[in-house]
Amino acid sequence: MRRMRWGLALVVSAPVVLATLWVTGTLNAEPGSPLALLVAGSGGLSLAALALGFLLLIAAARGANRLATVGTALVALGLLGVIVPAALATMLPGTDWVYRNGVLATSIPVLLVLATVGAILALIGFARGLARVELPARAAPAPTDSGTRARAGRIAFAGLAGLLAFGGYETLVLSPLALAPGYEIDEIYALLSPADRSSGIAMALVWLVFWGVAVVALLVLCLLRGRFARALNVLLTPRRVTVSALLLGAVIIFFQGWSGFSLGMSISDTIPPYAGGRSWQGQALSAVGALAFVAAVLIALVPGPRRMPVPAASVA
Repeated sequence: MRRMRWGLALVVSAPVVLATLWVTGTLNAEPGSPLALLVAGSGGLSLAALALGFLLLIAAARGANRLATVGTALVALGLLGVIVPAALATMLPGTDWVYRNGVLATSIPVLLVLATVGAILALIGFARGLARVELPARAAPAPTDSGTRARAGRIAFAGLAGLLAFGGYETLVLSPLALAPGYEIDEIYALLSPADRSSGIAMALVWLVFWGVAVVALLVLCLLRGRFARALNVLLTPRRVTVSALLLGAVIIFFQGWSGFSLGMSISDTIPPYAGGRSWQGQALSAVGALAFVAAVLIALVPGPRRMPVPAASVA
């Protein structure tokens, strides 16, 4: 069971890091530059973590039954067959032959079908196996009261509110300045048409308001007392508040990049040098979002220490 939790954590986390490298455009870094070396290192570690995760899942499946083992192996074969060549072809120079000869494109449907069939078999096999397995004891969580829940909520709110503030500043100020070097921020907005300016700002404000409401809702749940306090104390332990805040932060950052799409396109079409992209702070923020997601997955799935058995009191 512990190997399965570790395997799931690695298999879920690694593709997020790879996708972040692709979405942020860091894969297009100058070959040989420090950024390119960092991207290659991060991508290589992610691929290694993905492979290790599947090995742990296969090892866990062998302890369940043959159906789970075969299914997990098929999932690993299918997904690794798609992800590894695609990642290498985009991260390493000289490997674009994967795209040129069409090997990857023609094999993707077969590999995905293989992974889908394997996932169904693995789910059935694990369901049968886990029904006969006694789950290992875990360390009991620390008692949670309304005060502890409120403190965790305030800390989460402070971090998420700061994230919203910086994300809005990056979208409305830092990225426009990066897209139009040599211009002041007021000059950039003045050069845009009224329609482009208003629609770009509106998208950023919609992002800010929508996710601001979600952050406030989390804080309210953490601060509630009265007749809901007992249920919330069970539901919102500090660990779960942390996981929720990290996942919420990762989602906020993901949509923050899209909230500046309209404004960025308008600036790129209107002001020299007529190039796309975003600020380096925005790219760094995307990396923070990926790390937040990975941290949430690890906290949620990685097993805690086993609880030591308590010896029975001797009777005199």
